[in-house]
Amino acid sequence: MDKPQSVTTQSALANSVSHTTASGTGTQARVPITPGMSLSVRWATDATISPDGQRVAFLLSEFVAEQPKERVRIWTVETSGRGEAQPLTKGPKEDLFPSWSPDSSSIAYASAGAGEKDKAQLYVISAQGGETKQVCTMPNGVSDVAWSPDGRRIAFISLEGAEPQEDPLVATPARHRRLWTVRPGSDIPEAVTPDNLTVWEYAWSPDGKQIAVYYSTGPNETDWYNGQVGIVPAIGGAVRQISQLTGQASSLTWSPDGSRIAYVTGQWSDRGLVGGDVYVQAVEGGMGEARNLTPDSEISLSHVRWFPDGRRMLYAAWSGVTSQIGVLDESSGEMKALAEDFVIGEGFGPRFSATPDRRSIAVTHSTHDHPYDVWFGELTGKDGNIDGIEWRRLTRLNPIAEETFALGPTRRIHYESVDGWQIDALLTLPPHAEGNTPMPLIVHVHGGPSAAYTDSWSFWGQLLASAGFAVLEPNIRGSQGRGAAFSNAVLGDMGGKDFQDIMRGIDYLIQQGVADANRIGIMGWSYGGFMTAWAVTQTDRFKAALMGAGICDFHSFHAQSNIPDWDRRFINADMLENPQAYRDRSAITYAARVTTPTLIVHGEKDECVPVNQAYAFHRALRERGVPTELVVYPREGHGPREQKHLLDLEERMVRWLKQYL
Repeated sequence: MDKPQSVTTQSALANSVSHTTASGTGTQARVPITPGMSLSVRWATDATISPDGQRVAFLLSEFVAEQPKERVRIWTVETSGRGEAQPLTKGPKEDLFPSWSPDSSSIAYASAGAGEKDKAQLYVISAQGGETKQVCTMPNGVSDVAWSPDGRRIAFISLEGAEPQEDPLVATPARHRRLWTVRPGSDIPEAVTPDNLTVWEYAWSPDGKQIAVYYSTGPNETDWYNGQVGIVPAIGGAVRQISQLTGQASSLTWSPDGSRIAYVTGQWSDRGLVGGDVYVQAVEGGMGEARNLTPDSEISLSHVRWFPDGRRMLYAAWSGVTSQIGVLDESSGEMKALAEDFVIGEGFGPRFSATPDRRSIAVTHSTHDHPYDVWFGELTGKDGNIDGIEWRRLTRLNPIAEETFALGPTRRIHYESVDGWQIDALLTLPPHAEGNTPMPLIVHVHGGPSAAYTDSWSFWGQLLASAGFAVLEPNIRGSQGRGAAFSNAVLGDMGGKDFQDIMRGIDYLIQQGVADANRIGIMGWSYGGFMTAWAVTQTDRFKAALMGAGICDFHSFHAQSNIPDWDRRFINADMLENPQAYRDRSAITYAARVTTPTLIVHGEKDECVPVNQAYAFHRALRERGVPTELVVYPREGHGPREQKHLLDLEERMVRWLKQYL
């Protein structure tokens, strides 16, 4: 375990980054962050390098005046750094899943039409731009596009069967996600997997003759938790299971000779949130035992790709509040870090896109000073001895935000919690914090819980800091970044020691003179929303709270959520056989204790955490005379996406916290 970090005073924290906030046009020219400014920020995601290493395709998301939600298009930029990034596609809503042809001449992608019910279809466009060609038409659209290694086929996933009727609504199983391929010069798609399996993720074999899949026999979102790794012929056929997973798997990658599959596996809360250990599995020989290459790792690996030598893998990982990229030796399990403090991969975990020789990579990178941009990395070293990465920034998508937003200083802190475990956290102070007067503190709890805060651009953290609050973002147990034992510690203990991790962080900041003990607030979304509801039922120390898309009653959650396997795994109980375990972990059980003014916000169409959770907690607080407000955003799912809803949420959040703190 790490030793506790030495104490840094509030004044020193502010002074330590004053040169950063004063860069560019100078501190006087900068403006405080206010609600709605997030709508001007453009986001780079899904950076994908061309096989020849000359260009990177990426998704650029931005709000435009005429559309309620972000528009997403594919852009490209040269890795030489000599040219500016350029838009490639012109889809009306979302252009997604860019995949380079093996000769780097074209990009396949999915794009939806302008109509509300238009399905995303498969297109190919020259890497130089110009006319785009629709390859085929699927009645249910396409997703997860990937070109075969020989360039002769393009694979994609499409929902199977007709859309369910809406009047009346009938509870039926979801539709399977089926894997297909199509020849670029043809318009006839060919099924790869049977129509009674769901494919969540897949990877072409090096020779293009087979495809590895992470799949489930059930079609529902909750069946993702119970998937296995299998192999299917690229021309189609039965899926042959090769794994015996008890958790989930992602980042499937083939050894160069096609004899082994490596993947990351762990116990995860959300599809797409990846962090755990790397396993290797033989392709032949039935369901043989997989070998864990990283059983004692103190980081959470999230992405792997084999080197051409078949002996080593390039990996990316969560590491505390940052990321790590390195080389993993298959034989010994030895890991050699190449980049240890370089946040990559947006919110769902560190990852990269690499050229076939694994000498060049593309990533998205952010710091707390700027949002995610596209970066190019070149592995350095001679004679196969890779010793580092040379980075080159390729885009600067938000110069106005970088040069004019007044940002508060963000500092990495560590503190000791129960069992002697060290907790990593980020502390953000107001932009011009001076003196040693304790400040009102907001604890912002992340979702998941299989997520983690990274030392990157945090708009809400900066928004609250500009409003005068210190903001604590802790990676409590259950988070990624400290290995499997740390992330698995939340299983069967939600609201237990993870909650104590939060309280220890508050006590630490009070002891250091940063936080005012009488002005502490808590907020969070999803799992953070659960923890907010839980916290205000366990203590009266919080004077204000914001519960976003949170669970308060695990019984009704299990009955209505589209992921009932989540609560089975994370409560570690069966609701029908052990209903008391569900009561014990439900905030609604203890709602009579609440005195904290609580703002409750939720999406009307949230299938993950149904909106009844918000109504239930709001009713309980109203009946006890606790100040509370319930806001339900029409049409929204598990997080708001429409411009006017995001603006309303930010305004309402700041107003509520200021009122009660």
